[in-house]
Amino acid sequence: MAAEGAGGRASWWSVLGWAAYLACSWTWCIGMFLPVLLVRDYGVWGFVVFAVPNVIGAGAMGWVLREGASERISARHRAAIDWFSVVTIAFQVFFLLFAAAPVAMGDSIWPLGSMPLVALASVVIGCALGGGLRGAVVAWLVSLALLAWAWREGLVDYRGIEFRSTPGLAWLAPVCVFGFALCPYLDGTFLKVRRATGNSDARRAFSIGFGVLFFAMILGTMGYAGFATWWLLTRDAWGFVVGSLAALIPAHVCMQIGFTVRTHGDELRADKKFYSIVGAIGVGALLGVLARQISFEHAGMSLFEIIYRCFMSFYGLVFPAYVWLCMIPTRDGHSGIGDAAGRRKLVVLGVACLVAAPCYWMGFIERVEWWLAVGLGVVLVARLLVRGRAGANGGVARAS
Repeated sequence: MAAEGAGGRASWWSVLGWAAYLACSWTWCIGMFLPVLLVRDYGVWGFVVFAVPNVIGAGAMGWVLREGASERISARHRAAIDWFSVVTIAFQVFFLLFAAAPVAMGDSIWPLGSMPLVALASVVIGCALGGGLRGAVVAWLVSLALLAWAWREGLVDYRGIEFRSTPGLAWLAPVCVFGFALCPYLDGTFLKVRRATGNSDARRAFSIGFGVLFFAMILGTMGYAGFATWWLLTRDAWGFVVGSLAALIPAHVCMQIGFTVRTHGDELRADKKFYSIVGAIGVGALLGVLARQISFEHAGMSLFEIIYRCFMSFYGLVFPAYVWLCMIPTRDGHSGIGDAAGRRKLVVLGVACLVAAPCYWMGFIERVEWWLAVGLGVVLVARLLVRGRAGANGGVARAS
């Protein structure tokens, strides 16, 4: 598949390749597990609150950014983009190590004794496929085939999902909109696609990638919510025997994790890539093993779920707050953090996140959801403290 330069129009095959790349780079342990928690806690409306802002927010990036915008964002906010990838890689490794640790350490009677090998092979395949457009198409098709097979075997089943009244969901919805609307602009893989496509092809790739291909993946997540709850959250769940075909869902998950780790690793700066990847893998692996080995419960949640939700705070609070406060230009056109005005933005960001963090803890861990409105309000109001940079003669000076 030939990629498009900035000056021409790509073929539909190239557009579909970029769409698949976007869908698979975004199908990681948020898209493959957060809907499981939301369906468990809120029923089908939890999935809707996750899916709608996710699909629209990510897809909108292809319409919002014009040619050259990706390059400017990468130049001004390179450190934040790298941190987004580092945290994302650590998140994937944490999730993977937690899921594989029980079998690898021999504390279960899982019927598929080679399950760690299945997980490892799937990760390796995902990493190998993550290097190009054809690989992205193959990864998406393989995941679709695994989910279809799992549906045939009864592991993907929509019949038990409830439609129920969940008042707390109204407080969660604005946080989902805030996070999914702004996080994409720090995703190096998205910025890569935007650089490689012109305006019309970016709109097509992002629309198809999220409106069709990614949406199909998270529909699969909603269908295996019951299985995943058993797989990762139920106490002593590994003692049950469900047959060797239960590896279909983990294979899909592990392959997509491998794809995501590869694509985000590729987007890190070359001079810091090795140490960033090693550090992310080390932190993620340590947290994953600890979450499996330490028996701890708070507010009805295991240590794994608590750590998972704390990772989610980066995507619901820290990263979107950075975009809101530091990336979106002020009225005088100032954007960036490389001068005195930019450093002021970072101070405002740090204070806002520190004040909002306890509110997010109350909302996501203690599950008193109305606190989320307070935390989000703090971040939104903090925008009033962000100022641009005036020129020496009262004119506008743009940050580089």
